[in-house]
Amino acid sequence: MFTSFACTQEKRDNSQLASSKIKTINSVPFLTQQNEFIYVDKTNLKPVNNQKYQSASLFTVTGFAVVMNEKNEYAVIDESGKIVLGFSAEEINLNVVNGLTFYKKDIEYEKKMPVWKWDWNIMGSGIKKEQTYHKIEIGILESKQSLLHEDIPYLEDNYYLNFIAVDENHIFWNGTLYGIKKNGLSKIENNIVELLENKRFIKASNANFSIYGLDQKKAIQSNLTGSETLSIQFGKETIVLKDVNKERYEPEVPKLLIDNKTNDIYPFPQYEKVFPKEITKATASQIDFIKKASLVYSITNSPYFLLGVFNYDHEIWAYDWLYIDIKGNVTDSIGSYDFKVLDQVGNLVWPDRKMILPNQYVDKNWKFGKINYYTGMNDTYLIRIENEKQLRTMGLWNSFQKAWEINPEYYNISVLDTEKQMYALQKDQDGSYILFDNKSKKSIGSKAYQSINSDGFVSIKSGSGQTIYYYIDIYSGKEYKE
Repeated sequence: MFTSFACTQEKRDNSQLASSKIKTINSVPFLTQQNEFIYVDKTNLKPVNNQKYQSASLFTVTGFAVVMNEKNEYAVIDESGKIVLGFSAEEINLNVVNGLTFYKKDIEYEKKMPVWKWDWNIMGSGIKKEQTYHKIEIGILESKQSLLHEDIPYLEDNYYLNFIAVDENHIFWNGTLYGIKKNGLSKIENNIVELLENKRFIKASNANFSIYGLDQKKAIQSNLTGSETLSIQFGKETIVLKDVNKERYEPEVPKLLIDNKTNDIYPFPQYEKVFPKEITKATASQIDFIKKASLVYSITNSPYFLLGVFNYDHEIWAYDWLYIDIKGNVTDSIGSYDFKVLDQVGNLVWPDRKMILPNQYVDKNWKFGKINYYTGMNDTYLIRIENEKQLRTMGLWNSFQKAWEINPEYYNISVLDTEKQMYALQKDQDGSYILFDNKSKKSIGSKAYQSINSDGFVSIKSGSGQTIYYYIDIYSGKEYKE
């Protein structure tokens, strides 16, 4: 049995950490009758300049946008329309973290290879002398600093704009901790394999791992090694759990780290506390459960660890759970904690369906699919249901109020804004989406769309069957097109 899970907790919006650099953006892309985009003032819809584009993005909170000309070339402009990155065939993406605007330029091309790397087709269809490569450039718009410029084989590697704010003065990216100085980045630490909460990180050296604090030169824990075995004492009996947190592919950081001097074991995801060496309080049935446990996670910001046993009797893929605290006390249930366990495709595993939606609120003919949770949804969860007629629907359930926020009568529900509780609802499988304000329990606007993105980018079918793309305000339904 192989498993792959991730754990998540509430995190700050990276773009908001440097509020002094955040601008009030008044310009939005507007689709004209000539199927061109111009930028207009979003209050009065008057053009802010005379420039036209084949496509255009919203401005970032730092005042930059990606546009495309009639040659399908990309560029970056500022609010005045001035070109910041010139037009080229390379696709451009932007991401704002700590008030800095990071860009990525990416283009695919065929690279001629030396003869020893030719692909010889033994079936006689020819010799492939070229290989698909990516030319990637990543940098900072404000300072024009280049962080990476590489040509890499298409299937071998890639780089992303997944910069993470550690605090207002530090950023983590691509295994490196950076300090922010004059709109640029300077390297502080390399060879970081995992960023942890509370300004901690894990460094690797061969098969050894060390945990550091941001401003600490000396490791908090050092000479840690990975383990899939966990031993715990119960009276005179030693319980040995083998293949704990077993994964199909070896993770970069093992899910259990052991201090070989003290035999202390620090479990995933934050490795912030030691798993108890001894069970001090447990029933016979709880001990039997622990002997079968295959998952051991540390529930962050709590004294508890989570123990999981796969339940092979269930019709759907599921786990049963038990808990043990740092003193070795075992319990069947704990209070509510801001802690989620997700599988590798983002579906919620813990808390499980019975914790979120207890059986007394369930129709006896219902079967359940995957549960989805997104950061900022607090006590609400998207739950898939199949009824006795095998009709599959989705609803939004509030686990605290024990009530449906959105009744389970929709084929799909898309999350647009968790804080303001904006959703896109699709009634039927091939139907259109409507905007829905869950706070006011009202539909927004009068239009339905083929698709609605969280940034307000929508699509509709024209009378001729052509798909048209443009922007709307998801909070009012206002459309930015003629």
